Amino acid sequence: MKQLFFKTTLLLFAFTISNCEKNDPEEQLPPITQTGANTFGAIVDGKIFVAKDKTGYTPPGGGTPKGIAVTVGSSLPDYEYFGIDARNYEDVYIYVYVPNELPKETTYFFEKSPGVRASLERPNYAHIFCSINGSRYISYENSGSITFNKVDFDNGIYSGTFNVKLKNKNDENDIIEITEGRFDI
Repeated sequence: MKQLFFKTTLLLFAFTISNCEKNDPEEQLPPITQTGANTFGAIVDGKIFVAKDKTGYTPPGGGTPKGIAVTVGSSLPDYEYFGIDARNYEDVYIYVYVPNELPKETTYFFEKSPGVRASLERPNYAHIFCSINGSRYISYENSGSITFNKVDFDNGIYSGTFNVKLKNKNDENDIIEITEGRFDI
């Protein structure tokens, strides 16, 4: 009987230990790097967000949509921008806009976002918006910042950190916070 009790206790202990999750959010986010690791993560409204590619076939033409994409605009006169699209293909999409085709190693402060991608609006200031389960949250004046710690044009590496508070586009009292943001693209 003692042996059965001991084995049962040991089995329950092993099961409990094996099912422990990382409790520290910092451990669940991609590390802050400057190597072009193609990572993007943050704590969005208290939950871990890590950009990831979509799985499965996507018609037409197939291919796998990427969780991180950089868009650069300079084809229109007087219109240069740098944009980062990050999504997890579950419930969160983040778009960051910087009004330079090639960002500088500096800090940009977020201002009011129009809540749409760069192809539709062309403000001459940095902004960010986030969609969570269909609700759109936008940056407002002095709501946060993004710092580019490394910009390597030759190798196409863009790395940095960001933090911001966002207001629901339809309800100013609904505010979320994005903290511990980091990217290495």
